[in-house]
Amino acid sequence: MNKDSGNKKILLVDDHAVVRAGFRQLLEKDNDFDILEVESAEKACQVYEQFQPHAVIMDLVMPGMGGLEGVRHLHAKDSKAKILVLSMREDMAYVNRATLAGASGYLTKGCGAEELSKAINAIINGHTYLSENVYRVDDSGDTDNASDKQKIEGLTEREFEVFCMLADGQSVVKISTDLHLSPKTVSNHRTRILSKLNATSIVEITRLAIRNGLLDA
Repeated sequence: MNKDSGNKKILLVDDHAVVRAGFRQLLEKDNDFDILEVESAEKACQVYEQFQPHAVIMDLVMPGMGGLEGVRHLHAKDSKAKILVLSMREDMAYVNRATLAGASGYLTKGCGAEELSKAINAIINGHTYLSENVYRVDDSGDTDNASDKQKIEGLTEREFEVFCMLADGQSVVKISTDLHLSPKTVSNHRTRILSKLNATSIVEITRLAIRNGLLDA
């Protein structure tokens, strides 16, 4: 298909059908969009070239490859890909991870139809978009936070996902189920995360996450 003909094409990526249905309803309100829904980042990578979307809306946390890794793969496939990340989180650490992976915009899931349309049109037209709900954690002059930030940025996309889930108190079994990974793989991620963050326990990881705005105290 040619991107320059017909309606704007949107690739909607989320593992929950009810969420996709809700965002489809928001997208179709006062917009002429052709929407293709897929349930995983892997599927998005498979259909991207054939569908040639004007924009991709990607959930941040999904089983399998995951949203951050999906963004990175799509951006590697097409450096001009316009990708809008969706997340429940409202802090800059997540925005920075998404941007580094190749996202053009970041939107929280509490957005309305007007802001969703605004964000989509912004990235389609070559601009970046940051959700109005996102807040910035001020770590200027705080050497501890600066050091924390550097360590966190050293995590891979998958390690960052597992780190956030561990900090939130989720067990290895729960994480392995949610991300469709084996418990052994998650345990290996946990070991590498502890090493990279110079942490000795999940309690330290949780404190680090709270200190950097990744988790509510």
